[in-house]
Amino acid sequence: SSSSGRSLSTLSMSKLDPPGSGKRKHDEGSDAGLSNTKVRYLGKGDRAIIRPGVVMVAPGHESSHFLMKSAIFVYGVGVDGVTGEHVTRGVIIDHPTAFTMGEMGGGSVVGVLGNNVLFRGGDAGNDSALLLHCHGDKLATSGSSSGGDGDSGGDSGGNNNNDSGGTPPSPIGNSGLYEGGLQSAMDAADDGIVSPDDFKFFFNYVQFTDNEIEGMLHMEDSAGDAWMSVEVPPDFVLNSDYGRGEAWTFLRNKIQQMLRQDEI
Repeated sequence: SSSSGRSLSTLSMSKLDPPGSGKRKHDEGSDAGLSNTKVRYLGKGDRAIIRPGVVMVAPGHESSHFLMKSAIFVYGVGVDGVTGEHVTRGVIIDHPTAFTMGEMGGGSVVGVLGNNVLFRGGDAGNDSALLLHCHGDKLATSGSSSGGDGDSGGDSGGNNNNDSGGTPPSPIGNSGLYEGGLQSAMDAADDGIVSPDDFKFFFNYVQFTDNEIEGMLHMEDSAGDAWMSVEVPPDFVLNSDYGRGEAWTFLRNKIQQMLRQDEI
């Protein structure tokens, strides 16, 4: 299905500096509170499971500017409303910008959520923005906007936002995360019902056709390194204390440790 024109997709992002340092000053030397994170390993290379709600972890040899040292949360799998192609869409979770959402939102994000750091989700999306959060139960009946431009929702794990009635939205796969609900999110955060730390904004996204995904998963180097997939807790994706590549580094080390222990 296709859905467009949602207000969070038309944010004014023109001031965002594309090269950006991608590292928040106060994050130097921090582990972003990751040490106790539980990770479920879902496979490597052509055996990796790619579906809504998983995190894709780049191999060390990935050389693409946006994909190198990246951890990508997959939030939608379906038909692109523009090209008609079947695609996988996700956001890089550990590429912070130097700006808050309030600074870059063109007045559409106000209140306490305006102080949230904006993350660069990828290189596609026509300057759209995506909102992820873990409060589908509290944001089920009010609000006016979805986090994405919504044109890849054919098999998105039920993540499309539902702000027009009383039906609770469905989480994205098994992630415990939800997409959209900007107005109700701002209201709930301002009222102290939810913590602003439970919401994360992304500028643009990454998108892959089925052929591109297949090619990526088959790119295994001589040491056996390849793209991998995992499931992680909601707060791992929503963490806003990451420096550039910090989630990727943690996941790579964690997976290697798990594989050594299990001798997989």
